[in-house]
Amino acid sequence: MGEKNRRLFLNENHELYLVEENIPEPKEHEVLIRIEANGICGSDVHFFHEGRLGNFVVDRPYVPGHEASGTVVKNGPAAGIFKEGDRVVIEPGIPCGHCKMCKEGRYNLCPDVVFLSAPPIDGTFCDYVCVNEHFLFSIPDHLSFEDAALAEPAAVAIHAVQRANFRLGATGVIVGAGPIGLLALQAFKAAGGGRAICIDIIDSRLEKAKKVGADEVINSMTYQGELKDLGDVVFETAGNKKTTAQLFTLAKPGGCVVQVGWPNGNVVEMNIADMMDKELDYKSVNRYANVFGTAVTWLSDGRIHAKEMITQRFSLDQAKEAFEWALNHPQETIKVIVKN
Repeated sequence: MGEKNRRLFLNENHELYLVEENIPEPKEHEVLIRIEANGICGSDVHFFHEGRLGNFVVDRPYVPGHEASGTVVKNGPAAGIFKEGDRVVIEPGIPCGHCKMCKEGRYNLCPDVVFLSAPPIDGTFCDYVCVNEHFLFSIPDHLSFEDAALAEPAAVAIHAVQRANFRLGATGVIVGAGPIGLLALQAFKAAGGGRAICIDIIDSRLEKAKKVGADEVINSMTYQGELKDLGDVVFETAGNKKTTAQLFTLAKPGGCVVQVGWPNGNVVEMNIADMMDKELDYKSVNRYANVFGTAVTWLSDGRIHAKEMITQRFSLDQAKEAFEWALNHPQETIKVIVKN
């Protein structure tokens, strides 16, 4: 084990910098993990560029990162599920375990959940981190640490698919072909969805959507047809007010709309008459619950194509460049991985 723990901090001035600290000691039921790879999430980029996302604000230095894989180094007191050398991914939302939401299995809605990298909570852009053993998942030897780091965003997509009401073979529309959109596309297919249509404004992302299973792609900037009544289920993954406002139009009567992305500005003007006329279900997604094991399985068996998702790789020493790349090159980027 190295003598120091490099930790990447982001402050309220949008500055990223590494600090060397002592390696932490795991507490009761915690495990010390040596981080091998992190994915840069869209939320990480929001905090870097804008200093906030929704109700979370960067008002003091904190460590970003929550899409992480690594190796078990040691167990804390009373921890015994894993052993030294085990390969794992981290589920970053740690709930209280005893409130109403936790007892109902919807622990993502726990009012006291501690989510790694939600400011001011520190995340996983570091060499070593301690995590509750019950929120670690084993990964098979054939799944690389880089690919395994996609388990967290894959869990978002799988949870979104589970929230949707659709019959096997239903037609799905995925609005947005970024990381979550492409993962939702693959999760929809893996869960028994039929024809899948992906909508975006960036041709390179639509080409990637074809590679991972889209039956049809539409560039909404150049499309000449009418974008209406296209899907039994519609997933909004772009996090955009304009696309969110179109969701009820895109859905077929009796269908389901799932809000996965967080629309910029939070407030969206929508035509509720469309929703009521079609008797649509409108669902939302807040992270995930009870799906991390499925995410690891689908990444491991190829139902989710991790290698098609990773477009750039940087080292932890290059983390600032990695964040700047993710911010400034959206047309060339799906998922940026930072390796330790």
